[in-house]
Amino acid sequence: MATYSVAPHLNGRNPSGPNLPNKRIEPATSVELAGSGVTSVFPNRRDAGVSDKHGPNWLNGFLFWLRRKDKGWSPDRGSAQHMREREQRKSPALVATGRHAGHSRVEYIQKHYLFLHAWKRDFFHAAIHTPLYAVLAVMAVIYTATFFFFGLLWWGILRKYGECVSNNNNETGFVTALIFSVVTEQTIGYGNTYPNECWAAAWLIMVQSVLGMIMDAITIGIVFARISHPKQRGRTIAISDSAVISRRDGILKFMFRIADIRRTQVIEPQVKAYLYTWGEGRNTAEGEHIPVRIESLEIGYIDGQLLLPLIEEHTIDERSPLCGHTYMSLKSVNAEIVVTFEGTTEFGNPFMARQSYLMDEIMWGHQFNQIIYHPEPEDTRYRIDFSSFHSTSPQDGLEGMGSQEERCLRVLRPDITTVPYPLLGENTLVISDSLVLCPGADSKPRLQVRIGDTYPNQHVEISVRVYIYRWITTDVSGIPQDYSVEQLEVGYETGSDRLLLWLPMIVTHVIDDDSPLCNWRDPDTVLSDSDATIVVVVEGYMYAAGTNRMRMRMFHTQQDVHPNHIFSPVVTAPSVSADYKPRVDWSKFHEVVALQSDELKSPHLEHVSKSWGALSDSYGSAMQLPNGDGELDDATVTLKPGQLAGVMSNPELLHQLTGHRGTRAPEAGHIHLTPDTDPENTFRTRQANRRPRVRFEELFAPDDSTHGDEAKTPATDANQEQGQSQV
Repeated sequence: MATYSVAPHLNGRNPSGPNLPNKRIEPATSVELAGSGVTSVFPNRRDAGVSDKHGPNWLNGFLFWLRRKDKGWSPDRGSAQHMREREQRKSPALVATGRHAGHSRVEYIQKHYLFLHAWKRDFFHAAIHTPLYAVLAVMAVIYTATFFFFGLLWWGILRKYGECVSNNNNETGFVTALIFSVVTEQTIGYGNTYPNECWAAAWLIMVQSVLGMIMDAITIGIVFARISHPKQRGRTIAISDSAVISRRDGILKFMFRIADIRRTQVIEPQVKAYLYTWGEGRNTAEGEHIPVRIESLEIGYIDGQLLLPLIEEHTIDERSPLCGHTYMSLKSVNAEIVVTFEGTTEFGNPFMARQSYLMDEIMWGHQFNQIIYHPEPEDTRYRIDFSSFHSTSPQDGLEGMGSQEERCLRVLRPDITTVPYPLLGENTLVISDSLVLCPGADSKPRLQVRIGDTYPNQHVEISVRVYIYRWITTDVSGIPQDYSVEQLEVGYETGSDRLLLWLPMIVTHVIDDDSPLCNWRDPDTVLSDSDATIVVVVEGYMYAAGTNRMRMRMFHTQQDVHPNHIFSPVVTAPSVSADYKPRVDWSKFHEVVALQSDELKSPHLEHVSKSWGALSDSYGSAMQLPNGDGELDDATVTLKPGQLAGVMSNPELLHQLTGHRGTRAPEAGHIHLTPDTDPENTFRTRQANRRPRVRFEELFAPDDSTHGDEAKTPATDANQEQGQSQV
């Protein structure tokens, strides 16, 4: 299996824990993937590790002691602040947080009947999950009741058959019978007083002894199972009381932190997460109402040793239920994420721990504080500052944003371009954030996009597909259409798109007479595609995880296609390196440069660039904002066909409409539409068995109101019904 080595310090600032200074470190990170022969140089990053000289001191211990004074704070469940906020806001939740984290808050209406049913049909497990003090109290009452019950029976025998008990000195009181009952059931020993050959005494001794053994077996079994139950082992598994949604190396992720406080190893640990969304629910086509939707969140790799606290990640991409969601959309559907940790003790007993996150408890644009520190020069142990286990802080550039909405908008639309970090098992495919339109040697324009894999050779059998979507009202034959889609040939039909991304590659589509973009060769028709969208899909098989991975990006032709440009070179030849290995500068992966020489430039492409630019200026100057003051109000902005290019070319207007600045092409998740993120609720408001029946003739009938009031004969209605059924 391929391994990688990382330089000890990455560019950026050391994440400072309590009382730790921010220190600048070396601005370089070189990652060499064993077996690939490629050394990758990555752009500036935050130190993933720890400080060599600084760590928790007496002040950290004092702060930890102060935090323990909070009655609602515990190492595994954190502060009770979220629990108090839920109570103040009256927020519904499936699972409790804070002091009672992990407990189910689902209440059944017929709880008394179900309680009796559970004790009747599942007595042992119901008794095990009963509090220990209640179990002991009930058993004491039952034992006392049996003593008195059999004491009454022995009292009757002593009064009627006094000869059945020897050496009782003619004592026939109830106290004597009660003591004889206790001695018989507990097998203490009769002593001088013992039963004689009497059938009444013999039968009573047999019944009481058997009943006593059964009660002892049940009591010992319940108490032992209750004491040895690994439920409390889950209290040594800490799950952060808040989660974060932020970016790591440009990839949007949902993250939370877990840790094992004990030093004993957990066998086969598993972490699962589920998203519960409510809202108004939905109705199926058959009329069934489904009030809640439950979807699983795929959690990445988990260290089976749990030697160090881990930050678990869920990648928010096209496969994620969180794809396309924002803070407001998740809050509008009362979303709740439930995280479950499952494991087995060294004695083979399974246990679990659980935590719940509402949307106000998921911090957008935050990161967990640093808690892992290198040992001191004289020490040999790594140290964990557990006082900051549940703490988060805003990422760089988001410190001044107080509201969740602002941070969510900034996280979803980053200003910088990045590439995935080379981690085994992660989706490391990357697509350039722009397209270039460059001239070819045969005077045929080339549309190019750059793709790569930051972990070389992790994905195999890679295929690339490119599509162009044109937003039209009718097709060439005049039939109404919403859009048209055509595939751009980049080797998919011939099979030459099966790529090996040992190094970044540039995928090319030649614009010839057979190309769907042949109209781009005509200056008079190129403007018809000014608001078209080009979609690039990269798929590959990840052999490490045994699954298929995909990366998709959308490009707006007028904004994201750069005529007379080329991609900046990123690969250095092996001959210029000491170890004779090619170098990849991933910091320039998205960079494009303009052709400066007139000999290299294409006059036609220059005309295309000027035409799109002029169209942008025309739309940008003619576009009026709703309130006329240069700012947007709460009114809805509706763009007519063809005005999209004007909006995309106006950075300020674009930022106010979508929160997106710059020229970066959006990822698929930015415009992903789900039933919960659809503003028109088209999925939720559809009515069952009420599908409209539109006559085919009405699609092409002229808008003439004079024909609508004419009387129709029964024959005409019958003919129309017949024609409708045929359609």
